[in-house]
Amino acid sequence: MNTATKKWIKLGGALLVAALLMAGSFLAGMVFYAANSSPAQAASLSAALPFLGATGAFTQTAPAGEDGDLPPSLDTFWEAWEYLNKNFYGEIPSNQDRMYGAIRGMVNSFGDQHTAFIDPVRAAIASENIQGSFSGIGATVRMDEAGRLEIVDPMPDSPALKAGLRPGDIVIKVDDQPLDGMNLFEAVLLIRGPTGSTVVLTVFREGELEPFDVSIVRDTIELEVVESELIDAPGGGKIGYVRLTQFSGGAADKVTAAIGDLVKQGATSMIFDLRSNPGGLLSEAVNVSSVFVKPGETIVRERLKGGDERVFEAKRNFQAAVEMPLVVLINQGSASASEIVAGAIQDLSRGTIMGKQSFGKGSVQLPHTLSDGSELRVTIAEWLTPNGRQIHGEGISPDVEAEMSFEDLQQQRDPQREAAVEFLNKTTQEEKSE
Repeated sequence: MNTATKKWIKLGGALLVAALLMAGSFLAGMVFYAANSSPAQAASLSAALPFLGATGAFTQTAPAGEDGDLPPSLDTFWEAWEYLNKNFYGEIPSNQDRMYGAIRGMVNSFGDQHTAFIDPVRAAIASENIQGSFSGIGATVRMDEAGRLEIVDPMPDSPALKAGLRPGDIVIKVDDQPLDGMNLFEAVLLIRGPTGSTVVLTVFREGELEPFDVSIVRDTIELEVVESELIDAPGGGKIGYVRLTQFSGGAADKVTAAIGDLVKQGATSMIFDLRSNPGGLLSEAVNVSSVFVKPGETIVRERLKGGDERVFEAKRNFQAAVEMPLVVLINQGSASASEIVAGAIQDLSRGTIMGKQSFGKGSVQLPHTLSDGSELRVTIAEWLTPNGRQIHGEGISPDVEAEMSFEDLQQQRDPQREAAVEFLNKTTQEEKSE
């Protein structure tokens, strides 16, 4: 087994997907937007709530609307609040718990799993994760159409894979706590915890008669942002291999440097591996794309509320591999910024996309901290490929499909990378014979 494959399997470079998704930073890959947001897009998302008395009774109205009155729906809300307060037989939840429950219900009514409310405790954890402290189980997750937490991609050598989680598994409980009514961020933050601690997931799997428990020991994720290797092709040529695990600050500079070193060593074609890369900074997605395409080419379109669009073009000073044959590897864990790059390469006919259908995360979230430390993450835009194709909910379809089974992961095989080597070797041989 070659060095890069061993590193990929041992470190689970894509394990960051879980460290981010399970630790709340993309989370299934969430792309940070602040670096490219306009003042109008960054406008405050906060809304004042009515004040509550010590008994939970309504004491002051929320700010009046244009007509000076509360919307009828809020009158009904407070009517229900008062009635529950007076008549509920049992322990009444705290004012804060009820307020948070009301906000969650309002946010959930928008029908977007990426627009979410996060309470102060979980928001603080998410903030720590963004700063680089990661601990999780090592799996890409998402909410399916029924609102259930689905395992998309257990990463190589990850705690999730070792425990037996598979793509398509549905998590219905975490440590015996049902996930009903939780948003994506709350569910994944419930799964994360200190390295070495154990979390028990109750899982439903198609083909099994009953749900079953899976115990997983959480682990700290440490990985290199860029990994590279020179591959000796069967036909005598040399193929460069570069893997990018996240679109963090400086990612394009690292990719450019890695490709430059490989070219000096004789690489004449390139494999760019974005498998299980959950995304990151929009600015780095544009810069990384610029490594492979000419300056001025359209990389991504951003469609804002109201239908307005912004176009992001390839920048100068990054072009390290504009001409050489290129294969970009993607899989179901390639999300967000990864899909921006793959979509641009595909639409511009710059290279061949190989692997499996990508995740389909093409919406833009703007985080906003509320006055008590809780957080709203609100979808404010979506990304389209240069040709206007939708990424969100669709993903990027590979030009050439290449399989990687659960058994391949267990046996530490990488048939997708082997297929890319074979494809480039054949392409190079055909060019030589012309």
